[in-house]
Amino acid sequence: MNGVSCTGVAMCLLRSSRTACLVSALFLPLSTAQAVTIYSYVDDRGNPVYTDSPETIPEKYRARVKTHEQPGPKPPGVMESVQQTVNDQVNRFGFTKPSFTLRLEGLNDGQARILTYAGGAAVVLLLMMYLSKSQLVRMLGFCLLIVIGIGTPVLMYVSDGGPMDVLKQKATAAGQAQQDRLQQVPR
Repeated sequence: MNGVSCTGVAMCLLRSSRTACLVSALFLPLSTAQAVTIYSYVDDRGNPVYTDSPETIPEKYRARVKTHEQPGPKPPGVMESVQQTVNDQVNRFGFTKPSFTLRLEGLNDGQARILTYAGGAAVVLLLMMYLSKSQLVRMLGFCLLIVIGIGTPVLMYVSDGGPMDVLKQKATAAGQAQQDRLQQVPR
């Protein structure tokens, strides 16, 4: 492809409302888990009965019903929430996301995905800054690049199997070793 057609394709992508929606999907608020109400009562045989649907409780037990608030399902992590939001938005607009992930020695799968997505977003933002004639779009792209530059190392540090997990495991092991030594000391 020559330079003119690549530039034309990139300009069409930048002007497309689909691309703007796709980029804005990254910044949608994350969903939160809701609590579940559990109802319990003791039947005539003395057996505890639990349900999440009050209409299934027989009339004769309704006066003795106790309610319990249970936390809802574990909310997904930030990475999973962002991925799900982006996947939903991408699918809604008919795009398919790339299926490649950078594989570098020393990175686990989660860190490799973070690096791949951050790199892809940075390339899109750089293209947006380079090809746009609007000063506002260039400034927005620059600000988002800074956010990616700060957020990517933080996400990689706190990801599962990242340096923070390793430090937690070492601290737990050191604490357990200290407890073991304290229990061995005669009193």
